[in-house]
Amino acid sequence: MEFETRSTVENEAQRCDSFETGYWHGKDDLVENGPVPKINWKDKASVSRRVGPVSAYHVLSIVGLVLLFAFAMSRFAYDAGRLFYPVNDLTPIWVSAKAFVAGRNPYSDYGELERIWATTGAPSAEGCLDYNCILQKYPMGYPPTALPLIALFALVSLSAAVYDYLLGSVALFAITVLMLARRLPPPWSSLRRLYFIAFTLALAPLHAGIHHSNLSTFVVALLCLGVTFMEKRPYVSGTALAISLCLKPQVAFLFFAYPWLRRCWRTVAFELIAVLTISAGSLFWLGVHHVEVIHAYLASLAEFMPPGGHNSFYSPSPTRYSLINLQVLTYQFTRSPVMANLLSWTLFLALAVPSAFLVRSGVSAKNDGLGIAIVSVLTLLPVYQQIYTGAILLFVVYWAFQNWPRATAKAAIVLMLPLLFPLTAMTWQSASLAEFVERHHLSSYFLWNAFVMPHVVWIELFLVAILFTELYGSVAKPRTLFLER
Repeated sequence: MEFETRSTVENEAQRCDSFETGYWHGKDDLVENGPVPKINWKDKASVSRRVGPVSAYHVLSIVGLVLLFAFAMSRFAYDAGRLFYPVNDLTPIWVSAKAFVAGRNPYSDYGELERIWATTGAPSAEGCLDYNCILQKYPMGYPPTALPLIALFALVSLSAAVYDYLLGSVALFAITVLMLARRLPPPWSSLRRLYFIAFTLALAPLHAGIHHSNLSTFVVALLCLGVTFMEKRPYVSGTALAISLCLKPQVAFLFFAYPWLRRCWRTVAFELIAVLTISAGSLFWLGVHHVEVIHAYLASLAEFMPPGGHNSFYSPSPTRYSLINLQVLTYQFTRSPVMANLLSWTLFLALAVPSAFLVRSGVSAKNDGLGIAIVSVLTLLPVYQQIYTGAILLFVVYWAFQNWPRATAKAAIVLMLPLLFPLTAMTWQSASLAEFVERHHLSSYFLWNAFVMPHVVWIELFLVAILFTELYGSVAKPRTLFLER
């Protein structure tokens, strides 16, 4: 067989060639490594045989696609008109980055931070009279490795930094989505490609990140670059994954480990070089200016997630349901923060360890989308994740449209339909809906707190079950075929 006579080098390249091969699945897709059958549009008989009459299903599909694109574009228009400014998620890291560039402590030099904030011309924003008050609402939780990467935005005003960041991050995100769509069966008018683009651009977590000017949009775009160029351009892939890890470790840690599981060692080498360079550069700059940053960062991190505070999964505020990590759900059953953490990490490890084994032994170029998809869902489970981090589920959307003939792929898309709407945030942001919840005392019911409000976590668990089953089947099937020879 041709597959058995390939050289070892070719097999190694194929194993790491994540999104850049022509492997597609389903009766209507590309044949393996083969060209796309072309239709002679001048031959009306040929067209009639190959295309057939336009069915009601196709008409409904096109109408649904148009509505989905219109919905996505309306969400972008809404984001542009209602951005959080001047105080948003980018504000604390912008102020700290300016302190970093000036050689001051970016976490605990409150005098310098207050002076920098006063230059913005908005010292009384959010009802606060000083920057310390703003830090209580928007604590600085980014690591020291993120500061040199944000230093470029520190060279401009806060307003310019916010709009430049949003423009650049959204553009990069759109480009990476188009790059992924290009890996789906051609042509560009294919409904699969168009639905993937529209569905991804309409995801509520994406727009939550834009609305808050959070770095998650940029980080997810970097993760897309990392997995797309893992083999053909390992220097791009490794650098992108390293930058994402330095900006948001809790989002990128499993993606950073993915090339290790896939044995893409050139990407691993560039990852390590980039991470060490960024970390050493940050610590060297702070060391030259005699800034003790580690203890200050840990203290800032403690303020970012105080027990029972705004970012805590057992906060009394309903905003705790904007978190989508597993602890939000397990706490409703245990009513103990310690037991909720223990149960969440136990369940995560029970899923992550066998998944890592299956990815290492069963994922190849043919099903690399499946490996990335399960990594993206597992990322959301064990540690603090806000709703805007859910944008990484675009990899699940990609896998689903890549394998659309499969019933499990359709089930995954159906499960993700609620992610098109910010249902949880609407329960306290919409005055009428908040009044309805309060009038009927819904927040006092177990079913409301354990199933309705944390519905995103339930979606993640069902997606993990689907993807894990598919991953196990992809490993078990070749072994069965081998035994049957």
